[in-house]
Amino acid sequence: MTDTTPGRLRRARADIAGGPAAYLSLGRGGVPALLLHGFAGDSLTWQYNLSPLAAGRRVLAVDLPGHGGSTLDVGDGRVDAFAPWLVRLLNALEIPRVHAIGHSMGGFVALELARHAPERVASLSLIASAGLGPNFDLAFLRRVTALSSPAEGQVCADRLFATPSPLAERIGEVLHAQAADPARRAALERIVDGSFATAAERWRPVDWGAVVPPVQLLWGRDDRIIPLPPRDRLPPAAPLHVFDNTGHLPHSEAATPVTATLRDFLATHDPS
Repeated sequence: MTDTTPGRLRRARADIAGGPAAYLSLGRGGVPALLLHGFAGDSLTWQYNLSPLAAGRRVLAVDLPGHGGSTLDVGDGRVDAFAPWLVRLLNALEIPRVHAIGHSMGGFVALELARHAPERVASLSLIASAGLGPNFDLAFLRRVTALSSPAEGQVCADRLFATPSPLAERIGEVLHAQAADPARRAALERIVDGSFATAAERWRPVDWGAVVPPVQLLWGRDDRIIPLPPRDRLPPAAPLHVFDNTGHLPHSEAATPVTATLRDFLATHDPS
């Protein structure tokens, strides 16, 4: 009988070229799920999803560069450079292949990982993903990097949800703490300038025919940060799951159905 219990959550850090990578690890076996958070988030973004996803497989929730406990060296701020950094992390952990799950900015990074190293990605789950269309709230990103108080942070956090959430106060405090740290604030500002400030002008439709792994998309119907793109900008054959009464954080605001959707997709695309 195979033991499918997740075991103990472990926080770890790997020293790799390009700067150290901090991550949470839970579970064992199977093709691991690699969880990539959004802008100004960290691995704890996935607190409601880690244990259910880790039933029967290993789950890694990574702090991307400029975030959490990982390196604050973000280079020129181009987040597509995070993909080779992730490959170096997977090499260090001797993980040959993952199911990549990315939220917002993390979705863009997951897509870049699949383009950069398609042999390392078994499937792609993109949650309210950046990079799929030119419309997003740039002013929100700039405001997040320049918060002057926890109260102002909560105003930003409220915008992430479709309805008032008890999580908003704590998220607001974390956002303000990041903005108040000069080194962390500088890293976030560089990402905004390098990846998002001119993204609308530079955006080109994704060539989905060149994306090798199977893809699914998950979105909140009431997302005010990255509205759901028109269907013709999405992969034509990919499942699209839209969650009612849900904003930019479906994996928190609709954690149970979102996690069930992720688990089903990963199981479908596990190697036989």
